[in-house]
Amino acid sequence: MSQINQIQEELRQIEGGRFQTLANQYLYRRYSLNNIIELGSQCGTDKTTTGVPDMYSVGENGHYLFAAYTTSNSDIRNKLLNDAKDCLDRSKTGINPQLIDRIILCHTYFRLSPLVLEEVRAIDPRIEIIGPETIASDLDGKYPALAHTVLGVPLGKGSFIAPDRFIERSLNDRFSTDLSKLLMHRDSEFSVIVESIEQNKAVVIQGQSGSGKTKIALDACLLFSKRHHWDLLILDSRYSSHLDDDIELILSESENIILLVDDANGNLSLEHLLGICLENKKLKIVLTCRKMHRSELTAKIGSYLNFREIELEPLTAENIEAILETEYNIKNIALRERVSAIANGNLRLAIMAASPIADGNFEAIQEPYDLLNIYMNSALAGYSSREQRLAEILAIYDCCDLIEGDPCYEDLLGLGYDDAEIRDFASRLNDQEIVTILTSAGGVLAIRMEEQNLRDFLICRHFAKEGNGSFADFILHTAEMPNAPYLKAAKSMAEVCGSASVYDYLRRECEKAWDEIKNRDERIADQFIITFNQLLPVQALAFASNRIESAACADVSEEILGMNSTSDGSMPLHISVSLMNSSEYSQTASELFVKCVERGTERAAEYNWACGQDGAFAYDFDRTGFDLENSKLDALAQKYQQSHSRNVAACLIVLTSSYLSSRVQRVRQNGITYTYNTLIFNFTSELAELHAHCFRALSVLVETEFSRQVRSTFRQHFSFYGKEPEAEHAENMHSVLSMIEDLFPKYISEDSTIDLSCSLSINQIYETCAQNPPLSLDGFRQSTFDALGLENSESLVEKEPRISAEELPLERLTEALGKLAEDYEISDKEWESGRAIGKVLLEIAKRTPDTASSIIARNIASSPSTIPVPYEALDHLAETIGRKVLRNELGAVIDVSDHPALFDYLDLLAIKNGPDKEELDEILARLDDGRTHLCLEDLEIVEPKHPGYILKYASRFSERTHNDGVWRFFGNCGDEKRVSALDSYFGSNPLPAINLYFLALEGRPSFDYNLAFLRCLLRLDSSMIDRFLEYAASLDYRQRHDLLRRISSFWTVQDNRAWNLLKALIDEVLSEPLGRFEIAALFPVRDANALSSDIFWERLEYIIRERIADANSLDRISWALSDCNDEARVRAITLILSLDKDGISINDLDLRRSSMSGSPEKGFIPAKLKEIEAIESIAAQLPAGVEYLKHREWLLKVRSSIERDIEDEKWRLFHGRQ
Repeated sequence: MSQINQIQEELRQIEGGRFQTLANQYLYRRYSLNNIIELGSQCGTDKTTTGVPDMYSVGENGHYLFAAYTTSNSDIRNKLLNDAKDCLDRSKTGINPQLIDRIILCHTYFRLSPLVLEEVRAIDPRIEIIGPETIASDLDGKYPALAHTVLGVPLGKGSFIAPDRFIERSLNDRFSTDLSKLLMHRDSEFSVIVESIEQNKAVVIQGQSGSGKTKIALDACLLFSKRHHWDLLILDSRYSSHLDDDIELILSESENIILLVDDANGNLSLEHLLGICLENKKLKIVLTCRKMHRSELTAKIGSYLNFREIELEPLTAENIEAILETEYNIKNIALRERVSAIANGNLRLAIMAASPIADGNFEAIQEPYDLLNIYMNSALAGYSSREQRLAEILAIYDCCDLIEGDPCYEDLLGLGYDDAEIRDFASRLNDQEIVTILTSAGGVLAIRMEEQNLRDFLICRHFAKEGNGSFADFILHTAEMPNAPYLKAAKSMAEVCGSASVYDYLRRECEKAWDEIKNRDERIADQFIITFNQLLPVQALAFASNRIESAACADVSEEILGMNSTSDGSMPLHISVSLMNSSEYSQTASELFVKCVERGTERAAEYNWACGQDGAFAYDFDRTGFDLENSKLDALAQKYQQSHSRNVAACLIVLTSSYLSSRVQRVRQNGITYTYNTLIFNFTSELAELHAHCFRALSVLVETEFSRQVRSTFRQHFSFYGKEPEAEHAENMHSVLSMIEDLFPKYISEDSTIDLSCSLSINQIYETCAQNPPLSLDGFRQSTFDALGLENSESLVEKEPRISAEELPLERLTEALGKLAEDYEISDKEWESGRAIGKVLLEIAKRTPDTASSIIARNIASSPSTIPVPYEALDHLAETIGRKVLRNELGAVIDVSDHPALFDYLDLLAIKNGPDKEELDEILARLDDGRTHLCLEDLEIVEPKHPGYILKYASRFSERTHNDGVWRFFGNCGDEKRVSALDSYFGSNPLPAINLYFLALEGRPSFDYNLAFLRCLLRLDSSMIDRFLEYAASLDYRQRHDLLRRISSFWTVQDNRAWNLLKALIDEVLSEPLGRFEIAALFPVRDANALSSDIFWERLEYIIRERIADANSLDRISWALSDCNDEARVRAITLILSLDKDGISINDLDLRRSSMSGSPEKGFIPAKLKEIEAIESIAAQLPAGVEYLKHREWLLKVRSSIERDIEDEKWRLFHGRQ
């Protein structure tokens, strides 16, 4: 029975009190109410009482929502009528009916008559009636957790569990702590987490093992759920073969759900889960993970969602001691003190160990492992030593397949365990939820370790404590496996059982393994030494140095400065960045880092990682100063002065950018560390010193090829919005500037508006801080001040000084023009300076029209060709001195070929004012330069008085042009007037327009984006089809694919000539050997309207019938339609199979989506299940009869193949392979 059917059945049988409980919570969620008052329910029970209405809610405007409920099945009409009238009866409610905004009547009567519905609603338009069908649909799709809580309907297939079940399981779990206990000594952290959930869609809580992440996350989610009436679900951390199904079933359409994902690093369908969260706006997610898995988890989450990350600090020994006394009744003070001190903040360890030894000898407890050992020995007492040894092997590998060749299985066989013994023990562990087992379609049993606390203990015991195996041998044995198990094992030992003896053991074993592993495949060696560089610092530095020495040098500076992406894939950079944080090896690592940068042996993205936000700052966030950061700056600056290496300069620029933006901060408050995706340091005197150090380091690049960039960095850093900076911002900037006043002449040295603006900003910063301005402005000319004032007047930001062109005398206006022209070549100043130039030239034109043209001519002639055309000034002069005089005076000074846009505008002035024959001939003559000048819309002005001029112009234009701007001649294809113009002016001779059309396509293939011009030209000349086919054949794959995709819109165009072109392309593609890769583009697979139109299916049937004997063509057609919506795809395949009575296409058709394998975001298994549904629909729609039996048999085979794929996918996910 489907879930919605179960809900409907429960509603059919529900009694009144329980229905009121359900309806109250349902309406609270459905209408996002802020409050509800239940008059019809007895508090704390599922019993009813008399009340009118049964429930009401008061809105912010003081108006009411009333609700009445009934489970009556005998006289539903009268019950609904009476409920409605009662809600409007002031004598029964005490409320003025005008204050009621909405009246909701909920009932459980199935198949309510529309006559009853309308009769009740006729009483008042505010009445809404909600029946069991609607309630069931909403509970199924939007509120499944509510259906589970109130009706007992299962939550999907078991991957999600309710909070009470989660807490209950913790009580029965021998290897975890009791989640029903009070949360203690976490008040401030708890408040921060709840606030984070309120403000963010996703929250990540990470910390060391045993810090209490699960408990604090659960309590925070419970509080949020209670406060907002959201449903809380918990994703079971244990493997579920139905996880992908449940994610789609429970979360895809649900509303107001907060999801807790405990131990999220082990979740096997995390991308699918995050993809659903991204799409569902009414879903929040809280994830916990161990600190050692934090990096990979947050990287994965960050690619989908913005999130807030919270690091939960370990509890102090004093707090742990207090919890042991109050919550676990440990009275022995000496025991509490010893356990709390050795637990090292791991509350779970302390709790597990304290109870078993409350009355025993605890003097032997020396390290965290001893605590874990005491408890685990007690928990494992029911297992023989042989069984415990078997469990150890399972733990160190994490996953085991009972098949020849599996490393874990081979090890077990070598230790004398037989297959039956392993299977029997795994079955027992599975029953106890310590492991999960799965059997593949081929009968292979797989075992997956689920109990992480036990796993940590067994690994440490196996290797570090009892010497049951050599960790060095384990490294060498598993290094080449996917997700090499030794990495996870090492993290478990270090984080959970970490002590001096454990670390010493790991170091010795890693030394043994390194001697061999360094000579293995580069990827394997790099992975190992990056992981253990802190344990083997000398070996790591030597290995990285050798790699750098042996690699080819390269100049990658331009790529470094031009690339935004980062990659942490460089072993030498990883090693040097990591060990620069070590006091003993910092200097050596720094020298290695600089050497690696200078030689350019790594990829640009890897240098961006090392110098960017992730690698720039030291790892120790408890520091108050920035000694390491300053030493990095000094090392790079000194190396550049010695070598002038462009790579060093580029990395220095990236590094200072990271420091000046001051990101990657962790702010500790009340024992908690919380961070955002973009993290910012609080501004302190130490940070001011770091910023000043940045500019000292950058100063070595001032007189180099990087001068423009570093000066720009300086100016931007000390700029601000508005006329003056805010006081706090000014103080911060002044604290930096006061330390680098001796560098001002280096960064500010030119008589330019940008240097003047920077000087004014710095002086304003000092004045805001009540300090004397440090910079004299005497070195700047008046024209620089005027140009800056004119630009500021055009700026959208309030800046000073501001000057309008009307305020300045003519002499200062003409002098300012030169500065404005210089600024126009600076990208950041282009907009303001361009507008200012136009205003200045207009003012000059108004004041001195007789000489203005020569001033404009000189200004434009001495400026770059991109200088904006002064349209307003030209319009004014054309009216005052005449357009011909203006053209002659400008033409005498300015070369037409240097500034074609200027003379194009002069041509337009002539056209708008009625050109004579000489001007028209001159316009035609200008076409000889091969450029695009005028568009069809401009020429239409001429056509009435000079018939045929457009055709004449177009003919000459098509013969002479050789640039990429021909598309401008046509205008916007979305403008019907532009399209009809082709009909009007080229009906008698379409060839010039056709020639120009193909020239336009060469310059801009997508200019005719809706193909309106193409359809018009097809109507004018049927030979256009052949020429268009030739053009399409000449395109590269990307361009051709885009063109075919746009032409697919012709499926539903009534014009047969457009359809003939599409049909010709389809025939061509179906006949080509590689046509399979293009055919899909010619079908409107994403256009739902086209796929539902009759004309599409009529034409598709025509094509299928035409090629019914060609299995290859039918295969390509089915492949083309494989990514349509399911309804269209099923219809298309059914159509092919129905017409193909002989079964020629069987085994050739593409029954499955080309994208049917799914994706991490959408889930893999749900996509395959949809394929099965589609195949079942095809089989159901096939005609009956013996001749279609072979078709149905084939469909069954395909279905079986998909089912095997699903089993394979479950196997893959079980092994943690995304």
